[in-house]
Amino acid sequence: MSSGDLVRPGLTTAFSGQLVDIKFRLRKKVPKLTANDVRRARIPYYEAITSELYEEGYVNAAYLVLHLIEYEDKYVRPTSDPLVEARRLRHSRSLLDYLRESLASTEADKQAERFDGEVCQLLSIAGKLERDPEKQWLSRQFFLIALDRCIDCSQAKRIKWDTLVRYHYAKFLVEQRNYLEAMKMLERADTTLEGNVAAVEDGESLSIAISTLLFDVNRRLAEDCKMSPAWIPEQYIRDAHKAALKTSKPSIMAESYFAYGKFLFWKGQYQEALEMYYHAFRQAELDGEMEELLCSVIVARAATFHRLKQPMKCEAMFQLVDRRTRNGGSPSLCRANYYYTAATLELEDEPTEPERIEWLADRLRQAANTFRHFGQQDKAIAARCLEALVRGQQRFGEYATELLPPAISTSDDALYRVIDWVGF
Repeated sequence: MSSGDLVRPGLTTAFSGQLVDIKFRLRKKVPKLTANDVRRARIPYYEAITSELYEEGYVNAAYLVLHLIEYEDKYVRPTSDPLVEARRLRHSRSLLDYLRESLASTEADKQAERFDGEVCQLLSIAGKLERDPEKQWLSRQFFLIALDRCIDCSQAKRIKWDTLVRYHYAKFLVEQRNYLEAMKMLERADTTLEGNVAAVEDGESLSIAISTLLFDVNRRLAEDCKMSPAWIPEQYIRDAHKAALKTSKPSIMAESYFAYGKFLFWKGQYQEALEMYYHAFRQAELDGEMEELLCSVIVARAATFHRLKQPMKCEAMFQLVDRRTRNGGSPSLCRANYYYTAATLELEDEPTEPERIEWLADRLRQAANTFRHFGQQDKAIAARCLEALVRGQQRFGEYATELLPPAISTSDDALYRVIDWVGF
């Protein structure tokens, strides 16, 4: 092969009339790159993005991105998973691109004094990031920024945007199980709203949406502190009930009356509990789609009548729930609760007939099987343990009597334990 064969015609030899075509062909093979494209390829991507924002006049947006990267480096602990680390803000090109466009648009609204649009876009960013578990720290920052930027909205619209941001932020906090902070946000929003009507995405008034969420938050707080002094969960239950009444929703009010009634029952205020159960039953009937709650209320009323030494009314309640839960043999959680509660209350009266005790044990077994079918393992275990105690009760006296001679010969401690078991 000669050296002439290595020469590529059109590149090293100039042919008159072909240079234009050659340049055109070569230009097509080279991508058209802007200055920003070159910069993105030569320096860290986040630096390129923030430089672009700064040069385009969006100075606050540029510094915000840098601040968020520093915040993540300081407060979000690194992991040993390379895939997770690649999704951190400083490395995630898709997230940086999204923030570049969104923050540029947001700051443009601010510069044009369209403050409503600015808050709306910040809230939209927070809502989008909220769906990613790894970016919820970032979503929280945008909720707080949106809340802060409500200050520049006009007086007429500031109330709407302030309450709307607090409402959505409270929903986010509930998902984070931060119920106390969510409650504070909702109470502030409820106070700020002061009867103004604003619509949320599902069409209901913002006031009702806030009260509905406030009911749920206070109820969860009451459950979390049920082992605390009684006045603490009582205050949360009262606040939840107050919020429920403001919603005027039969389903919410039914749940609230029922929860309040159970608390009063636990305190021993049986007449007051019955009154709450009565209102819960009425609201559940108005709703028309709360059969399980209706049955639970009836069972709770039966237990209350039992405490008040009114066996006829107690039996009437159990017969009512028995009729309502007959459904052709298919498993029913309502019926399982009825079986378990009825058996528990009857065992408190210490029945002695062997047939009755065996019947109660069968009811407890059916309840345990149904609880297990519906995935309620705690209730299933409780019912199974109670069944074991019921079945062993008849034989335990005879067995414990046989333990007396070896207990006497072993130690005084063993003897006292047997006496305590038998109940001499």
